[in-house]
Amino acid sequence: MPRPLLSLKRFGCVVLVVACAPIAVEFVHAQTPDVSSQCTVATSAPHVSVSGFVSDPSGAMLHDALVTLSCGAIKLQATTDATGRYSLQLVPGTYSLTVAAKGFTTRELPLKVSGTGNNSQDLILNVAQENSTIEVRAGANGYEVNESNEATRTDTPIREIPQAVYVIPQQLLRDEQVVRLADAVRNVSGVTIAEDAGGRQERVTMRGFVTDTTFQDGFRNGPTSNATFPDFSNVERVDILKGPSSTVFGRLDPGGVVNLVTKQPLSEHYYSVTMQGGSYQLFRPTIDASGPLTANKALLYRFIASGQDSQSFRDFNFTRRLFLSPTLTWTPSPSTSFRLYTEFLGGSNLNDRGLIAIGTRPANLPVSRYLADPSLVYPYRQGKAGLSYDQAIGQRWTFRSYERSSTGWANYNARVANALSKDQQTVTLNDLETDQYFQAHYWVNELTGTMNTGKIQHTFLGGVELNYEIYDTNTARPPTGSPAETLNIYHPNYAALPPRSLATSRIDQTRDGYGGVYLQDQVALTSKLKVTGGIRYDIAKLKDVGYFVTVSSSSRATAWSPRVGLTYQPIQAISFYATFNRSFQPQTGTDVNGVAFKPELGRLLETGFKFDTARHRIQGTASVYQINQTNVITADPNNPSFSIQLGEQRSRGVEFNATTHLTHQWDLVTGYALTDATIQKDNTYLVDSFLQSVPRHTGNLWTRYNQTHGLMTGASIGAGVSGVSRMQGQLITQAAPTTSYLVPGYARVDAGVSYERPRDEHWKYHFSFNANNLLNRRYFSGASGRFAVYPGRPRDLIASFQLIR
Repeated sequence: MPRPLLSLKRFGCVVLVVACAPIAVEFVHAQTPDVSSQCTVATSAPHVSVSGFVSDPSGAMLHDALVTLSCGAIKLQATTDATGRYSLQLVPGTYSLTVAAKGFTTRELPLKVSGTGNNSQDLILNVAQENSTIEVRAGANGYEVNESNEATRTDTPIREIPQAVYVIPQQLLRDEQVVRLADAVRNVSGVTIAEDAGGRQERVTMRGFVTDTTFQDGFRNGPTSNATFPDFSNVERVDILKGPSSTVFGRLDPGGVVNLVTKQPLSEHYYSVTMQGGSYQLFRPTIDASGPLTANKALLYRFIASGQDSQSFRDFNFTRRLFLSPTLTWTPSPSTSFRLYTEFLGGSNLNDRGLIAIGTRPANLPVSRYLADPSLVYPYRQGKAGLSYDQAIGQRWTFRSYERSSTGWANYNARVANALSKDQQTVTLNDLETDQYFQAHYWVNELTGTMNTGKIQHTFLGGVELNYEIYDTNTARPPTGSPAETLNIYHPNYAALPPRSLATSRIDQTRDGYGGVYLQDQVALTSKLKVTGGIRYDIAKLKDVGYFVTVSSSSRATAWSPRVGLTYQPIQAISFYATFNRSFQPQTGTDVNGVAFKPELGRLLETGFKFDTARHRIQGTASVYQINQTNVITADPNNPSFSIQLGEQRSRGVEFNATTHLTHQWDLVTGYALTDATIQKDNTYLVDSFLQSVPRHTGNLWTRYNQTHGLMTGASIGAGVSGVSRMQGQLITQAAPTTSYLVPGYARVDAGVSYERPRDEHWKYHFSFNANNLLNRRYFSGASGRFAVYPGRPRDLIASFQLIR
């Protein structure tokens, strides 16, 4: 689970506490080095240069950090500039290195300065809590992330995780002024947002499979706990784990996991006010305040509030929303920590399913054309609250217990196109209003720790997870026999739509319970060879209660989810890996004999290598994989009114992602994915045809240059291109294989500039200006059938001003 670093010193040991949602506590025994006894200098040698960058764990560069190198009477100091860079001239030797910055930890470490040339040493400072540590790491940069706990729920270097893991850090989200998940994931190959359910939630397509469930701090954000897309004012970074991963995450679609890591309370006072404005009358203010509530800094808070009021490039559409998130962290002792998380999100917009397809392509209509009733609004309200408890047990073990509950309401209220006339001029509107009520309760208890068996190191994880979800709907439709409502797609007359006449047609209730037990062991056989193994057992109890039309049903399903992975690191710069992993997703319904459907199963075979060159100049992952999904529900050929589970789908692909530090001023993010996702077995859809909204090729590039000297110190400029190849807009049926259509491919160019003024007393100023779809390309992001083709935004300009103290 995601959690920021918090560390404590006690009895000469460094205690590393990972505390967040959930908060975790982990002890690492390490003596503080006596750097004074190691101090030596070559007094007659010529001077050499020592330089580097100082950043925080999220990758944000630290201004005004004081770097000191000393040895006896020799003492040299430098302060980092607006880009976090420092530089010193001194003679070779072994020095005492001290790094200090307001709000961050300070610690002395020895640093050996070579006389053979320039010496580069980058540093990462952890946010100061009760007592924290400083981590020294070469190549620290705003786009660099070396560790993730998403794939294993333990803090593990990415190069030791036997699966493809990608992290979109805060600096990249900031450079691109990301507001929606779709804008973030375009930085990772093979991941797209093909559709957003009419503006209600962003459905992620990854490695050929679609999911409507993302995660937030490791907790599920599915349809039963979310009524709209997440607000990014509270997002610190985005973690992406590709492929089936049910061993630690439970029920999942086989594409993978997208996890949003939220911002955490800070131990020093921090205040930020940001104002964003731009195209389509965008107005988006954000307030972020954090700091200690007690003198000993045992109780910390963070309060984030944001709002948005904007129009849309789509006719009539708009976005109005308010987001509030107060968070508290309490550390009563070095071994105990609590965290309370809350959030509220409310707003409204139109239900917008885009354009339609005519023939083999999207209709030749303006991307602004709205093919629904613009008088019907989609309102929503949702709240979340969670409590985490972490307890260190000795120096090697940690117990974590965390719970989060969600509740909310939304009113799906729309007349949307669902049929096209023979003259291809008029669409028939499907009139529907549904009140949706949801609750979700998630509770996880985990024990983690390390131990040795001889020379072999083990990192254990054991957990129990309990989930309970409630989802109730009350649906109203026009009475049977009511005349169809229509709209001309070329000359729509919205005022001519008749008044609505609706009657309750069905009430549905679901009560679903899930329980899982899992074990995992990360075994370091040698310093180069590591094995990760795990197993999970899940029980799902699903209950549907129907009224008027639908039939009540209940079912029980179980699943075993094993995983095994191997990493081998022959040299420091590269590690090879291979993995086998499983996923399961429970299904509702029964076959003709009344037998409940089994869960869909996903199986992953993946191999690849991860690279991390000297001083982290180039980091990345290259992988080859195959995912098989079985137990897919398809039509029963002998009983047309029923279904059977004989369907199978397969995705094969090659992926590459890399972050390159061309220089300390110039960064490059690149990626490419080749995805071959097809139907292997089915009684309805054409075998060997491609899955819906899955481009065969995706690619991305983003580059940023920072000015670190001269009059324009603090300025940066970035630009990039992201694109996908054409994709199927709907699944191809065996009965009518020629009636499908293609969504054309596209390439989109984005650019941005920013300027960060050095601190003026206690204040810092940050200006940004971004142009998305700079060339104003007409494109479609994806589709979910012939009557839901989603157009991309035309040129979109956004400017922001941030004041920080």
